[in-house]
Formats: sequence, structure tokens, C-alpha cells
Amino acid sequence: MKKYNMKCNNAMKTRIILFAAIAALCASCAKDAEPVSAVPETVELKIDVCEPGTKALVAANDTSDKKFNNVQVFVYNSAQELERSSGVKTTRSGISLSLVPGTKTVWAIVNAPEEITAPSKLADFQVFRSHLSDNSPSSLVMGGTQVINLVTNSNLTVNVKHYASKIVIDKISRKFTDTHYSEIPMTINRIYMSNVAADCDILCMTYPTEWLCKMGELASPPACADLLVDSGIDASLPENGSYNTSHTFYVYPNPITVDKNGGEWGARKTRLILECTYNGKTCYYPVTIPGSSAGVSTLQRNKVYKITELTLKRPGSTEKDSKDPEVSSDSDFSFNIQVSDWETGATYTEQF
Repeated sequence: MKKYNMKCNNAMKTRIILFAAIAALCASCAKDAEPVSAVPETVELKIDVCEPGTKALVAANDTSDKKFNNVQVFVYNSAQELERSSGVKTTRSGISLSLVPGTKTVWAIVNAPEEITAPSKLADFQVFRSHLSDNSPSSLVMGGTQVINLVTNSNLTVNVKHYASKIVIDKISRKFTDTHYSEIPMTINRIYMSNVAADCDILCMTYPTEWLCKMGELASPPACADLLVDSGIDASLPENGSYNTSHTFYVYPNPITVDKNGGEWGARKTRLILECTYNGKTCYYPVTIPGSSAGVSTLQRNKVYKITELTLKRPGSTEKDSKDPEVSSDSDFSFNIQVSDWETGATYTEQF
């Protein structure tokens, strides 16, 4: 019996040892496999903000209208819910955010006048409205977005564009077609923008809800005067002479395609108004931006509209609706508009 029991005990011990070895091997395999299948809890996303076609926005000590002052970054997850925001940053590169892996929609807003409290839902954020009054010539609001599938630590560049467009006029000439009018003195008083959209959503997908300088009527004092009005010019414009000082204005995009003139107020195209004194009376020359040719007829964000060769051919209108006349005639003046991308400088020209 003792010998039999010993054999049984040995067999049981062998089985126990074998089971223990198998269990240890499985545990070892499971332990070795864990790093391969594990997903990191968070990863780092480093964000740079710049303009498309350029290396970066200009430094804060630059005086140009591409000046960078601050940026705010907002990250929405695949459920389109706000995951992280950066707060106001005064650097445009290497903004680091710790995020859960997954698909992210990243928004960057540059030069907002104050810290933005972002909505919890992406759909609500994308109808967030920017106002023209948030801008100044040395601090123009810009925005841009980028989608990234974030798996590991990554770098991302978000390109931003101006919400405003730039209107430039650099030469005004006088060549009257009727010699009876050519001898009378003429003075340029001021240049300003009319029918200006005062707000837009950050996707620029909806119509403006506010307008400034409707039908050429300036408030007193004018709203956004540093963007829309150049007063006190008081420059003589003799026959066959020209005024060659450049003037720059900033307006928000205007999606109106079918223009309206005179009458009761209704949304209409943006105009540059040249106000002059001729023969002791104030007269006006309203230049529609960007015109109404067969090309793109809406005033778009992040474009430069340069009015060239504005030539006055007759005294401007002094009638009641002269700043926004019912019937617009090109017999008083002619002009060209050169349109270009703000960053790249690619241009095309329309003649009127």
C-alpha cells in the first residue's frame, strides 16, 4: 500500500506542477501582451497657428494688418463636444494640449478682443459671431479650423484667415468730358465705406445681422471709424490732375448678390463713397464693391479689393439719394478693381 500511495502522490504532484507551469506561462504571455494592446489615456497635441501660404503671422511689434497679438484654441472630440481650450495665448507656436486619442476638430481664433467662453457643442461654436467692432487696423480677427485623427503625440498646423476684407484706393484722377465743367475748382473731402456688414459667423455661412453706414449715412461719431472712414482729406483735384495718396479700409464679407439702390433700407452691396466739394456743393461718387460683372459678385472674406484708376468724368450727384442712388450711372466716373488673396497676392482685375 505504501508503494502504491507513493506512485499516486508522485502523479498528482506532476500534474500540479504541470498546471502551475501552464498558468505561469499564460500569465507571462498576458503580461508581455499588455503594452501592445493598451491605449494611452492621453496624448500631447502641439499646435502652430499661421496663415496659408506664409511661414507665420507677423510678430506683435509689426505694424501691418497681419499682426499677431493673441490666439485661443478650442478642441472638440468625435462626439462634437468641447474637450479642451487653451485660454488666451500670446505665442502662435507650440501650444500644447493633453487630449484623449480620437478624432478632433481644432479651432483657432486670433486677435479676439477678449477671452471667448466656448459653447459645449461644436454646432453652437460654429455659429459664434464675430463683430467688425472687435477689429482694429493693427489687430484684425482671424480664424481657422483643422480636423485630426489623434493616435499618438502629434503636431498640427492650423491655418487662419482674416474675417475682414481690405479695400484699398490709391489714385483718383479728374478728366471731365465736358470742358464747361473742367475749370471749376474741386476738393476731395473724405472717403468712407457704406452698407457695411457688421458681423459674421466664424464659418461665414450665414447672412449679416447688423449693418453700418446704411445707404451712406454715417453716425455721429461714426461706428468703427478707424476701419471705415478717412476724413479731413481736403485735397484739391484740378482738371487732368490726380490725387495719389493711398487709403485703406476694412469691412466684413457681404454675401448679397442682387443689389438694391435708394428707397427704403434693405440689404445691398457694400460701396466706397468718395465725397467731394464741387462749385461750393457737396457731391458723391459711390463705387460698388466688388462691382457686378460676370465674375464673383460677392464681397468675400480675406480678400484685397484694390480700386485703381478711379477717374471722375463729370460732377458727382448732389441729389437726395446721391450716396446710394436709385439709378447708378457709370457716366460720372470709371474705375478698375483688382482682387487678390490676402496671403498669396494672386490677382485678377475687373473693369467698370
